[in-house]
Amino acid sequence: MARRTVGEHWDHFLKSQADEQRPIAPVLVVTVATMLLTPILDENQVGRIVLVLLVGLAALTALARTGAGRHTRTAATIAVVVSTLAVAASPPSMYDSGAAVTEDWRQYAAQGMFTVLLLITPTVVMLRLLLRPRITLDTLAGALTAYLQIGLFFAAFYRLVDLALGGTFFGEGVETTPATFQYFSFITLTTVGYGDYTPKGAFGQTIASVEAIFGQVFLVTVVALTVSNLGRELPHRRGLHSESSGDPGEASAVDELEDDELAIDGLADDGSGDGS
Repeated sequence: MARRTVGEHWDHFLKSQADEQRPIAPVLVVTVATMLLTPILDENQVGRIVLVLLVGLAALTALARTGAGRHTRTAATIAVVVSTLAVAASPPSMYDSGAAVTEDWRQYAAQGMFTVLLLITPTVVMLRLLLRPRITLDTLAGALTAYLQIGLFFAAFYRLVDLALGGTFFGEGVETTPATFQYFSFITLTTVGYGDYTPKGAFGQTIASVEAIFGQVFLVTVVALTVSNLGRELPHRRGLHSESSGDPGEASAVDELEDDELAIDGLADDGSGDGS
């Protein structure tokens, strides 16, 4: 049996996405709740565990509502469980805003797993939205979800870098709280740039620049194009999905009916030509 080429594997993957997908709007609700509750929950270990569970809930809901496979959902569930256990095992001093940053592998493990977990939702949502045949309000909700999740991801990544630098991401003597990194991330993502917090080192400045550029490109491309094309069906996706009713047989029946009509028209043309 001949092995599939890369192109054939990709074509098979695209056709496998033909199942009707459920709305992503609930993921946006969980994401907004996570963003609003972070300053409150991120101040202690118990709250941090709840925060990880919220992020995990958003990821698992996104996977379930976009038709991800069973193996993918299982892997994501394992990631949520491992992230929760890592946070539960981290030292309580990690969540004390006034405590000095100490080198503890549990801190790196907890923050590292939390950062990786935040990559799941925007990646899955954007990939699945690109495969949908029609741009709807739910598509816009998915784009906004990915945008907010990107901000949360960079916030977690900044905090991970701060741990690696011994608490000097913003420079020596700059007081920060767990919510500071989320604040800085969204201010950077939206290019507001108040200037009250600025990264000290070249690495932090580079990452902040990447986030600022990415945030603007995302708004003027993904979000803007989604809004301007609401209700439109993209031609290059028609072969990947059935009609909006979600019945694969309906689409094939419509195609057969059109073929029959073309055949009848052809016979009529032949008859008229013979009569002449």
